[in-house]
Amino acid sequence: MKTIQSPGTSDLYLWNGVSAIFFSSSITPFHSHNTLQIVFDIQSGFKFRLKNDLWKSYKNLIIKENVIHQLDTKGSVQLIIYLDTQTTIAKAIKAKYLQDEIYSPDLNLFHFVKPDELQHALVNANPTQVEQLVEKILRSLTAQKEDSKTDERIKAVEEIIATQSPGSVTIKYLADQVCISESRLRALFKQTTGIALYRYLLWSKIRFATNCLMAGKLVNEAAFEAGFVDSSHFHKMMVNMFGISPSHFINGNKKFKIIKNGTNPLDLKTVVDN
Repeated sequence: MKTIQSPGTSDLYLWNGVSAIFFSSSITPFHSHNTLQIVFDIQSGFKFRLKNDLWKSYKNLIIKENVIHQLDTKGSVQLIIYLDTQTTIAKAIKAKYLQDEIYSPDLNLFHFVKPDELQHALVNANPTQVEQLVEKILRSLTAQKEDSKTDERIKAVEEIIATQSPGSVTIKYLADQVCISESRLRALFKQTTGIALYRYLLWSKIRFATNCLMAGKLVNEAAFEAGFVDSSHFHKMMVNMFGISPSHFINGNKKFKIIKNGTNPLDLKTVVDN
């Protein structure tokens, strides 16, 4: 397998017909894969372009196999899933979404994956956790239906949390933006998403700080940009929630590994376009 290594790349997990990796802080060369590729950004979005085309911004993207493209992570972090095109799940996704070389589904990853599940998979580098997460995403993706009943105010709040620095986002600020009281927003958010708003904001801070670490920033820089009081507060939250310190996470991501599971792991091939 020919790959381009990035300083913000997690371990590469390979299963039967499926592969996954967390990717950050890189502009790739033009390349293609022999697999169907699904890209979910877990923070602020990324840039993508086909060969001989202009850069465009995306939050999610499905890319057909053997399509030459380039990816700019923009300092954010993406979960990238690769699928053998002969698998049932890949065929279902292509039939549902792909009429062309690429398609950007209007989906919110956190509508079918809890923030703590995603963060555990990224931080702990546990193959079983990552596999369970990917399976849940793929099942949800093929079964996803447009939810026209979702409160527009909650959609707006989720968009603000996803696109603004968590250090500047408070419950009062969010309530003011959608013109309702803080107590009403808390109740409505929990009713709609099943997650307490304060908890969702905390996960957003940790996710943002972790992304900063993958981008090569120091622990104190990551803590400050994510809105923690100081680096010790960030350290405490990481240890309490994941049993791993920020420095341990950094050291773990310096050692890139390919982790194969199953009797016939995916034969993932990346070809760099010359």
